[in-house]
Amino acid sequence: MPTSGDQRLVGREREQAALRTALDATAAGRGSLLVFHGPSGSGKSLLLRTAAAQAARRGMTVSSARLARLDQHSAMAPLLTALGAGPHPVVDAAQARSLAGFADRPTHWSRLIRLLHRLIGRRAAQSPLVIVLDDLQWADQLTLAALETLVPRLAGAPVLWLAACTGFPVVRPTRDALDRLLAAHADVVPLSALEEPAAAQLAAQLLGTAGPEDIRRVVTMAGGIPALIGRLVHLLREEGRIRTEDGTVRVLGGHPPVDLTRATAPVLPGLAPQTRELLQVGAVLGPRFSLREAAALTGRPTMELATAAQEAVAAGLLEDDGAAFRFRAPLVHQALHDSLLGPVRRALHAEAARLCAAEERPCPETIGHLILSGTQEDLEQGAAHLEWLKRNEDSLPSHEREELTGALLAQLRRYDPLAAGPVRTAVRLFLAAGRPGAARRLLDAALATAGWETDAEADAFAELVEVLLRLGQAPDALRHLRRAREDTRSPARGRAWLTALEARCLPACSGGEWAGAASLAGAAVDLARQTADHASAALGTALLARCAQRAGDIGEALRLAGEAVAGGPHRAERSFGWELAVPALILGSAGRPLDADEVLKAWRDSTGEQGWDWAAPRWHLARSVQLWHSARLADAEQEAQAGLEACGRLADPGSGKALRALLVLLATVRGDLERAATHLASPDGAPSGFTGALPALVTALHLDASGNPQEAVRHLTDVWAGPERHTWLLAADPLILPHLVRIALRAGAHEHAAEAVELARRLARRSPGVVPLTGAALHAQGLYRGLAAPLHRAVRTFRGGSHPLALASALEDAADATRAHGEPLRATEMLQEAQRIYVAAGAGLGAERVRRRTRFSPGRIVREPPAATRPPATSVVRAPEAAADWDSLTPSEVRVVRLVAEGLTNRETAQRLAVSAHTVDSHLRRAFAKLGVSRRVELARYVLAHSPSGQVPAPTSS
Repeated sequence: MPTSGDQRLVGREREQAALRTALDATAAGRGSLLVFHGPSGSGKSLLLRTAAAQAARRGMTVSSARLARLDQHSAMAPLLTALGAGPHPVVDAAQARSLAGFADRPTHWSRLIRLLHRLIGRRAAQSPLVIVLDDLQWADQLTLAALETLVPRLAGAPVLWLAACTGFPVVRPTRDALDRLLAAHADVVPLSALEEPAAAQLAAQLLGTAGPEDIRRVVTMAGGIPALIGRLVHLLREEGRIRTEDGTVRVLGGHPPVDLTRATAPVLPGLAPQTRELLQVGAVLGPRFSLREAAALTGRPTMELATAAQEAVAAGLLEDDGAAFRFRAPLVHQALHDSLLGPVRRALHAEAARLCAAEERPCPETIGHLILSGTQEDLEQGAAHLEWLKRNEDSLPSHEREELTGALLAQLRRYDPLAAGPVRTAVRLFLAAGRPGAARRLLDAALATAGWETDAEADAFAELVEVLLRLGQAPDALRHLRRAREDTRSPARGRAWLTALEARCLPACSGGEWAGAASLAGAAVDLARQTADHASAALGTALLARCAQRAGDIGEALRLAGEAVAGGPHRAERSFGWELAVPALILGSAGRPLDADEVLKAWRDSTGEQGWDWAAPRWHLARSVQLWHSARLADAEQEAQAGLEACGRLADPGSGKALRALLVLLATVRGDLERAATHLASPDGAPSGFTGALPALVTALHLDASGNPQEAVRHLTDVWAGPERHTWLLAADPLILPHLVRIALRAGAHEHAAEAVELARRLARRSPGVVPLTGAALHAQGLYRGLAAPLHRAVRTFRGGSHPLALASALEDAADATRAHGEPLRATEMLQEAQRIYVAAGAGLGAERVRRRTRFSPGRIVREPPAATRPPATSVVRAPEAAADWDSLTPSEVRVVRLVAEGLTNRETAQRLAVSAHTVDSHLRRAFAKLGVSRRVELARYVLAHSPSGQVPAPTSS
């Protein structure tokens, strides 16, 4: 069985033959100098170690030393170190110190060389002597001069001088001395990277019985350099990426090892700083670069970089193809690229992009550098490039149009074989340029060629699937996930996450197959727990909570939501926070706002800058819903608007639809029905595009607020047809089911009202510990039957909860029932409490409704007439109650109201008054509530009624 050293000498038969010949000559009493000349990592040092071992086995005395760059400045130090090494040194410590003293005095050099000749000859007379000097190119001039004298003088003695050197450029006198020595007295054996068959044989011996594809990947990554092949195999085995399956060795994953510094240690240390800098700049430019490009990037003259380029070529790191330099090993290219500090690397990519643009290089190269730069300015420039390509698509050759995404993907993977982050950024650029089709093609190509055999590959694969899901492409995502699941080579940790992702895709692809999704999610959780994969367990548990919510088991959903977030965020950025969004929404709807806030804060804090762009729509949605539950309507609207803007940048249709629905709801409840109608229209102006249970619900609420409950009931046809399918939505807020009862009663659809009451009762009975469901069931029952007791119990239930608007709504209905039982004063107190809640929340619709009912006297309640018999709004505001309402406005509110009545927008009003738009919005919201209006035209009527001239007066400066 060969040793590992013998294995790594594969393909070096000629060199080993030269070595045996030299040892035979030494044993026969003849001296010589044998030098192995070649690049770093080609096996020179291994040959020297093999020679020393063979010489020792033959009974020869071996003395050896490895030189370093600083030895150029230490006279005779390398040779004296070698002669003093080994179990039988040629010179002892005292002699070495004496000889070193001679080396410091040039007038004694001749005497020094004579003494060395005598000492070496005396030891060689006892037994053949082998003196090994590795990295001879770093020798000082005196050592080289001594060898130039000693080698021929000892040619008749059994002294073998073994050396190895590279073609590193050194200072001129030393270079000349080395060249003279090699030319006059040495047998030089040149080495280079192994030919492909020999490199494959070496990799096969190191790996074992591996397949040809795995062997080829290792050889290609190492560029055929023997030392890199050996180090690469060692690190892959250390990472657990070399496995034996059915007697065959497999290399998992096509990406390099994690520790690139260790992987390239045989070839990169020892380089001059200028050479390393050139290589790093070249690595940014790409696997192939010219000296002119490197000079342009560094701002240095080309000739200043020539010496560094010569050293890099001599070291075997670069190949000269006649027109440019090419990195011999992709492993070295990536190691040098990643060794740069992040800000430096990004700045160099930005400069490289400008260089490519100036030279009119292919667009994927320029865009690739802009993506890797990552600054906002560069990303905007990248989007501009893509927009230009879109405008001029007809003038481009067909192959350039078709190959854009493929060429860009190849460009990104030259720097990062996994490339999940850069591909995500590229998708953002395509979306910003209005090219969603190209974004999808890029993702599809990246996923089709991605691996999942290692944890790193599985993570990258999952990230790209998540992006595909964000673009609303669940069928494509499911196709890629099933292809990965069918491959048993994926790691257990990766399989857990991919299984959970498949469970997420299933309902969107199979008409709401939530039972199958729950089964897959449970399997993902079990697998994750077996492998201690907390992130996958959290994702699977969050999905189980979502399935329980869909099934109407809110108590179980609440339990699972708490379990999903119990350990804090586990790599939430990988899924852009989906496994935190679901628990936050469930916790908030179930009356646990503090827990929901903690989840949202942890989610935001754990999301990095780049991941935030993708997480923002979902986070703003969850935050807006939580603010809605807390009756902070203005803040909720701002969050929803921010989320909608983020959706526009990323073409996230799912979050966009939910956020638009939420804006309709918020505008309706705040009493701004015109703005709600604007939000109801889809982006292209077609309301038909705004479909689904959630949009149908908010549309019905808007129609009811506009005085059309019959049309609202008709709009909820799908919900009434199968309310069990929509329990997740109907139980999302304790306002919903009671309000559906109210709408149905107003429209005369008593059977629908009864269905809503029964559904509320079943939900509360199934989850008795969820307070909002209990309150909603009591509220719905009391409203439907006109009973005061359930309504009073609903009020008491909501008082201890965290849904102020649900409390206000219950107070309204309880006031009606209380008055009917002959308690008008108590009923008025309830309405006044409801009014305070509505005003504080900015809920103009409810505030106006309550104001009308308490207008005439504190002890009398005026029932709101049915929508069908409600008189139309008059064009003139009545007195005296209108005057009282106007007098309740503060001076700041009056100033805002007068400017808005002139037709100014909130932003223009803010500029006129030198305040923030948020301040204007707050004043306007309070004025709407106090005046009991919901539209700006009604506000203008108030202003006209309080202007003596009948015109809207200019606001005073006070």
